[in-house]
Amino acid sequence: MMKRFIPFFIAFLVSLMSCTEHGDFERRLAVADSLMTHEMPDSAYRMLCGMDAEAEEVSEPLRMRHLLLRSNAQNKAYVDFTSDSIGCLLVDYYTAHGTPNERMLAHYIKGCAYRDMGDQPASLRCYNDAVAAADTSATDCYFRQLGIIHQQIAKIFNDRAMPDNALQAYEYAERYARKIQDSIGIFTIWGNKSNALINQGKIQEALRIKEAAAEGFRAMGYSQYAAQVMGLCIKWYAQQGEFDKAKAAMNEYESLSGYFQENGDIEPGREDYYHIKGTYYYEKGEMDSAQYFFRKLRENTKSRNGQYLSSWGLTQLYHWQGEHDSVAKYALQALVHSDTLFNIGAAENLQNAQAMYNYDRHQEKALRKEMEAKEARIRFYQLTLGVILLAILSVLLYRKYLRHKMRQLVRRTQNELTAHANTINQLKEQIQEKTTLIQFLNKQLDQNALDIKENEYLKQTITILEEKIKKDQDNINRLTSRGNLHSLVNKPLIARFIRMAQQRSGRPDKETWDEICKEVEAHYPNIISLKQNKQINKSEYRLCILIKLGLKIPEIIYLENSSNANISNMRRRMCIKLGMDGGAKDFDRWLQEI
Repeated sequence: MMKRFIPFFIAFLVSLMSCTEHGDFERRLAVADSLMTHEMPDSAYRMLCGMDAEAEEVSEPLRMRHLLLRSNAQNKAYVDFTSDSIGCLLVDYYTAHGTPNERMLAHYIKGCAYRDMGDQPASLRCYNDAVAAADTSATDCYFRQLGIIHQQIAKIFNDRAMPDNALQAYEYAERYARKIQDSIGIFTIWGNKSNALINQGKIQEALRIKEAAAEGFRAMGYSQYAAQVMGLCIKWYAQQGEFDKAKAAMNEYESLSGYFQENGDIEPGREDYYHIKGTYYYEKGEMDSAQYFFRKLRENTKSRNGQYLSSWGLTQLYHWQGEHDSVAKYALQALVHSDTLFNIGAAENLQNAQAMYNYDRHQEKALRKEMEAKEARIRFYQLTLGVILLAILSVLLYRKYLRHKMRQLVRRTQNELTAHANTINQLKEQIQEKTTLIQFLNKQLDQNALDIKENEYLKQTITILEEKIKKDQDNINRLTSRGNLHSLVNKPLIARFIRMAQQRSGRPDKETWDEICKEVEAHYPNIISLKQNKQINKSEYRLCILIKLGLKIPEIIYLENSSNANISNMRRRMCIKLGMDGGAKDFDRWLQEI
């Protein structure tokens, strides 16, 4: 409850001083410093900006104190510096006149100015100067500020793919946070430190630290901080198959992190999250959703890294779907973006290596590390290019193999059709012979007055011949149906559909289903009667089409996104609706014969 009344108390104190000791500049500076201590930098910054005119009339020490506090409040309030002039002025003054804590803060503010201006090497030099200015043996050393400086140093190293240096800086930052028992600071450092571990490839250790940091924040009631820490875990959970954890982290991040706008989109500058979300759906096998978020990243981001992530995500997705032209297109785009990122990163890393240490004896070691990192990046991109080219070559060879198999299948099918046609002709000749014999026997019955035994014998013979004719006709129907099936599966649409089922590479949309049904109905007109039967619903009729095409039960289960039990029940129900006796297999045999 006391924390809620602190701002009112400070405001009352300011009002009281304005009434009784107007012009007591130093006390108001102390109030502004207290506001920053209680995590209210916006109020402190507004208050100090309002004192600018008075600052011109006070002594130099108070004027510089005001400038130091105002610059510190500006940085804490996330108001960017546009020039280094104030930072240079503060460093010059406090190097000659200030305490170790003031010199440390002055160098840090100068480094923040270069950070906002995009000059990381200069920023890193200033942060190193700030660390050197601190007196850690003093009882009044500002350890909280020193820890923040080490976190800024670690961030630069981590951004430039130098995780070993980043982890060393995070160790110093955590040491000082523990020294002042700053739990929030420790959990924040853990969340950032884990990113450096990820860059080292230590995914499990990084996830463990992130989970510990998030749990610590939740225990303290900082659910927003916990959600922010868990954002990057989504991708790694998904890649390890832990989809429940990934989904929980995603829901927490989107609802509590504070990074999302009212329309559900993430705030500008954080669009790389769409790649994380797309990767989640890709690993889960929901390719439509994965494609949506990869393309959303492509449309919303302006950064080269975002374009590279989008192109690489689409390359993986289209490779999985077997769309080879799209694989080649986006793989080439990913290669172009990665090459550009490499050139930019190499130049920036060289500058950072030059600024890593302020002493000559560290220069050679820093440059050597940078060259090793550069060579590692070159090897990485060479490996990436090799993998992409290998994937493209594999796809081309696989397509060639499929064409060869398809030609073999066509030749085998043609041979079978020829053999079936010959068999059909032979059976027709036999039927004709038997029909002639029946006509002759019937004529004999009419012309000759045979005795009862002879008549019964002739009738039995006729019955036997009629049964044989029926069997021969059934064989003709079966072979004709098989010939129709061979002719049907050679249709391009049906062939693609069957490959899709066999390779589990996707499911047809409504328009494709309609075209498939038309093709089957054209070859088997009798099946239309099932479509017209009001007792047979749309799903059951589509199952009939799949059975008629000769697809196996596992393939039907995949296309219908159903289960073995459900497919069996549907076939038995249709037996009942059509007034047939038997089970699912009896229904399949009947359906193949119509």
